Amino acid sequence: MIRKIVVALLTAIIFCLGLAWLNYTPLDEQQANTYSWSFASLVMVYLIYAAPVYVLGGVPLALLIEYITEKIGWVNPVVNYVFRLIAYGLAGLVVMMLFGLIMSGGKSIQSTLLSDGWIRLGVVASLLYLHVWLLSFVIVKPKRGDWSHGQYLRNL
Repeated sequence: MIRKIVVALLTAIIFCLGLAWLNYTPLDEQQANTYSWSFASLVMVYLIYAAPVYVLGGVPLALLIEYITEKIGWVNPVVNYVFRLIAYGLAGLVVMMLFGLIMSGGKSIQSTLLSDGWIRLGVVASLLYLHVWLLSFVIVKPKRGDWSHGQYLRNL
């Protein structure tokens, strides 16, 4: 559980750095007498929204997905990986739809989410989480007696 929260926070930072990089206007391209966000400000603003979404929305769904994956118990790692890709992609879709519903105050979210590509951001964010989570097992191996992560390594 702690690993999932740490990975969620790390992934939120990586995701926000990427978004800020995409939306930052370099100094030489900024227009005179207009305000432009600094790179650090963009990262901080994105983190205000992304970190709670990752922790409050993503971690519980990740726990559910890993529980289902463990119960199914596929032996083939490719099938296991493809299942996780699909499941995490759908989880990102669900979390972004809930986020849009909350941010719009319960009004129709179809026009804002679908037209601006917010749904795709949710799917990309959830797949980024999946890959950072899988990479965390390569970087920090679980202890030998840790029963909660042994199954994950066998199915990677």
